[in-house]
Amino acid sequence: MLIADRSALLGAPIMDVPFVLLDIESTGLKPEEDRICEIALMRWQHGQIVHTFEALVSSARPIAPDAYAVNGISADMLAGAPEFELIMAPLLDAIGDGVLVAHNAPFDVCFLNAELVRAGQRPLNNVVVDTLSLARHFLRRDRYNLGALAQHVGVARPQHRAMSDVEALLAVFAHLLRQLEPLGVETLEDLLRAQGGLLPGDLEPAADPMVLEALRQGRQLRIAYRTKGGDPILRTILPLELHMADGLPRVIAYCFLRNSQRTFYLDRIAEMMLVDEG
Repeated sequence: MLIADRSALLGAPIMDVPFVLLDIESTGLKPEEDRICEIALMRWQHGQIVHTFEALVSSARPIAPDAYAVNGISADMLAGAPEFELIMAPLLDAIGDGVLVAHNAPFDVCFLNAELVRAGQRPLNNVVVDTLSLARHFLRRDRYNLGALAQHVGVARPQHRAMSDVEALLAVFAHLLRQLEPLGVETLEDLLRAQGGLLPGDLEPAADPMVLEALRQGRQLRIAYRTKGGDPILRTILPLELHMADGLPRVIAYCFLRNSQRTFYLDRIAEMMLVDEG
C-alpha cells in the first residue's frame, strides 16, 4: 500500500496515528517456502479498536510438525478455508494506510509481503513498528517473547492463534506507549526512533543517510551488495530495522531477489539508491 502523505503521518501525535496490529501463523519459518495459514489484525486509533479482521488461510503447503506444535492449526481446520488471493482485497482494505505493529515485525511483514508478491501484488510499504525492539530497549525483563510480556502487563498469555496474539499485542503496545510518553516520545517519528533506543534529542546512529531515509519513509532501496569473495549483486530491498553487530551497522530487510528476509551489512553495499515510489 503506497502512503501518500508520509511526512504528515510521521509528525502526527501517536494517539492520532492509525495503527494496525498484526499477527500471522504460518506453516513453517521460511517466508520463501512456507505460507500463511492464519492472519489477524486490529486497527486501533485514538485508543479505540475501530476494525478487526481474521481468517484461516488454505495453501498447498502442509503444516510442519514444529509449526503445528506451536499453533495447533491442523489440515482439517484449513479444509474449506480460502486461499490467500481470496482474502487479499479485504485484508489490504483493512490495512490501508495504517502503521503496522507486530512482535518481531520482520517475521510477520516478510511473510505477508511474500504472499503479496506471489499473488502479483506490490509489497506493502507501510511504516512498521516492532514491539520486540521497543521492549528490549525500554522494558527490563528476563524474557521478551509476547507471552512473557503479556503476563508482565497483566493480561492472559496468548494461545499462538492469530487473534489471541493480536489481543495480547495490543496490551503490550499500549503499555509501551505509556512507558515512552514521559520520556518525550510524542509523535510517530519519535516512536520509530525509539525502536533503535533513541529518545528525542539523541543523535542518529552512524549509517548512510539514504538507509535512514528508507527506514523513515518505508521506501525500497536498490543496492549492489558484495557477498564474501564475490562480485556485487544487484538487489531491491525493503529495509525494516537497523542494528549494530560487532560495531558494524547492519540492516534487516525484505529481499525481493530471494523473496525472504535477509541481513545486509552496510560496509558491503557498494552502491545504493532510493526506488521511486511511483
